[in-house]
Amino acid sequence: MNIALTGTPGTGKTSLSSKLDRNLVSINDYYSDISNGKDEEGNWLIDLDKLNEVINVKNHSNTIFEGHASHFLNDIGMTIVLRCNPKILRERLDSRDYTEEKIRENMEAEALNIITEEAIEIYGEKNVFELDTTNKSIDDSVTKLKDIINGNIKSDKRIDYSETIMDWY
Repeated sequence: MNIALTGTPGTGKTSLSSKLDRNLVSINDYYSDISNGKDEEGNWLIDLDKLNEVINVKNHSNTIFEGHASHFLNDIGMTIVLRCNPKILRERLDSRDYTEEKIRENMEAEALNIITEEAIEIYGEKNVFELDTTNKSIDDSVTKLKDIINGNIKSDKRIDYSETIMDWY
């Protein structure tokens, strides 16, 4: 089964996917081929049609497609959304030298469950799983991720950080 491992930047996609014993395709490696260039801030403008033309999931098996846009790929069997409390996400993105505007944009996306909602709209509630990486070590997160992949965890609990927005005002 092919799996999309997605989430807001800073939730742990790259760190966790590198520890799984599966074929791995990092969407980041294809940005120049799947985008229409960059915006004024240097962010890639991903073209979803190009994404699916360049990365044809049907040509892969037992593969993890890692990246914050991987949930837009066609023919994915399971989507796992990594989640992180926006307060901790701020710290992670700040350590990467993200601009304040970009940090705020990603915190808001996380608090509003944007990626989970997009994935559910595309693949349905039962095919979308969430994993909170906020207070877990990489090893604990990898163990939980493997449990999800192996079908040991059902997709019935949703993470909600919407209340954290109230702390920002």
